[in-house]
Amino acid sequence: MELIGKTVLITRAASQSAELRSRLEDLGMRVIECPTIQIVPPKTWKPVDDAIRRLQTYHWLLFTSANAVEQFMDRMAGLSFTPAHRAIIPIAVVGSATAAKLNQWRLKAAIVPKEFRAEGLLAEFPENLVGTRILFPRAEVARELLPEELRRRGATVDIVTVYRTVKALSGDIGEILESERVDCVVFTSPSSIPDDLRSLPSRTALAVIGPVTREAAQLLGLKPDIVPAESTIPSLVAAIQEHLKK
Repeated sequence: MELIGKTVLITRAASQSAELRSRLEDLGMRVIECPTIQIVPPKTWKPVDDAIRRLQTYHWLLFTSANAVEQFMDRMAGLSFTPAHRAIIPIAVVGSATAAKLNQWRLKAAIVPKEFRAEGLLAEFPENLVGTRILFPRAEVARELLPEELRRRGATVDIVTVYRTVKALSGDIGEILESERVDCVVFTSPSSIPDDLRSLPSRTALAVIGPVTREAAQLLGLKPDIVPAESTIPSLVAAIQEHLKK
């Protein structure tokens, strides 16, 4: 309990904050939850349903987030597809958390790159992908680097939206920072960073889960103090712990 007296503000969607909160509290920290986004279904499931029904026509199934795995697999289950159907094609994922979520559905990723971002996954695929069909369930708004580069290599990439991130209806980071001392603010995705947040108090550290979120913060003029070596919750918590101990 070496961090008793320290306060951290987490901005993850309420439905996903349990692990982060519990790990921080285990270190003795006081945790304030201020979700800046919430996860909601796509406007229509039709493209997803159509893709699921023709799953055997694809050579790869691609996931870059645990959210996408959960939403897509849950939809498959709702359409009465069996585990055998799900395992028909190889699956590539970005990140250990995404792979772990896949394991919960009793599936194993064929590719999990060492670098937990799109660039790492691209390094695992061959330069010539002519004739390769890839199904890519993801958020409505996401980086285009991965599908664009796969298409440049000749692949057919079908993107289907399995969830959307929208602004949370309550919570204001600025008001919290004005009313009390916060030692660290944590962002775990680019979408969780409010567009109007331009600075933090000098006493408040900024933690981000990885390079993609760091770049999004920097575009807003923010300067992250904490970026873990791996884009995972355990690594993020360890990096916060190390920083605040100083």
